[in-house]
Amino acid sequence: MTAGGQRPFADVLDELCLRPGDRPRYTNVELAERIRLDGGEITHTYISQLRRGDKDNPTCRTIEGLATALGVHPACFVGGRAGLREGERPGWRRGAVKHLFGAVYPADRGPFSPEEVAARISAGPHGSISANYLRELLAGTSANPRLKHILGLAEAFGAAPAYFFDDELAARVDEQLETRLAMDELGVNTVILRTAQQPPPPGVRDKILLALVRALHPGVAAEDAIRRALEPDGAPVAAEDETR
Repeated sequence: MTAGGQRPFADVLDELCLRPGDRPRYTNVELAERIRLDGGEITHTYISQLRRGDKDNPTCRTIEGLATALGVHPACFVGGRAGLREGERPGWRRGAVKHLFGAVYPADRGPFSPEEVAARISAGPHGSISANYLRELLAGTSANPRLKHILGLAEAFGAAPAYFFDDELAARVDEQLETRLAMDELGVNTVILRTAQQPPPPGVRDKILLALVRALHPGVAAEDAIRRALEPDGAPVAAEDETR
């Protein structure tokens, strides 16, 4: 494992090359040619260096090119899944960095600045990054970060590195983040903490669920649906007094 607990890139790539399964087994020269035919740029010498671990910081495009040529999901190089869904063409998720900046921060303050995140990454095990480069990733003007930048971003925000490549994983994570943000905004976490050591008073659970529904799916229809689901033996759940 690397300093950040990540399996070395060289180990993953070498295993994919040596044990291709149903895929063709390529030499380094053949793999480089396959990537070039797909529109990428890489030399067989560089592939050899990556497999030996002499080079360990490929760009995102290199990771994508290797994954396409080897018939795997690029997330597998950063601890994610290897299998591809039918018709799936995964790659760097341009909006991922911006979404994490907007969703992951302490409840008692606003989002982190690029300077704060750059300082956190640069103090970690994955090398330095500049605030200006983070701004380029945020704006989408750069979409080719290096592996260590990806690992540093993941560690800074407490995300799985595969989040930056895998739409399925990202959808699950984003749903959890949305719920947490809604709970923080509505003070629901405070209620849960206060009642964690004892059964909640009557109606508290219902208010928590109604607050979440109102935040995540605003509208009368959604609120009515959750009230019907909460009705004990047909007794209606009272609507909250909106004038308070």
